[in-house]
Amino acid sequence: MLAERGVQVEGSPEFVPDLAGWRRERVPEFPTRRWTLAPDWACEILPPSTRAYDQRIKRPFYARIGIRHLWFIDLDARTLTVSDLMNDRWVELGVHGDEDLIRAAPFEDFELMLGAL
Repeated sequence: MLAERGVQVEGSPEFVPDLAGWRRERVPEFPTRRWTLAPDWACEILPPSTRAYDQRIKRPFYARIGIRHLWFIDLDARTLTVSDLMNDRWVELGVHGDEDLIRAAPFEDFELMLGAL
């Protein structure tokens, strides 16, 4: 059985990131119901219809629940913005474009060519 798509951590409403990931050592077994542990990484794709909500509402919410790595993919600008949570605040680590070859947390072991994605 697959886990439900939403995530609901204690004391928070259910939320649904566009993409999310958990480190294996934090989640040794795939849940059979709802995810109840905040992901280590979330990625939001920013279409015009949800851009403001993702940046103004989800971004501070993700910091509050302790998501450590946040990516924003801007389809119009064709960019990836990478941020890490440090001392309860988002620190922007870089904005990358199509031709950039990057290593970004939490996937720093892999070289990513953004244009190929």
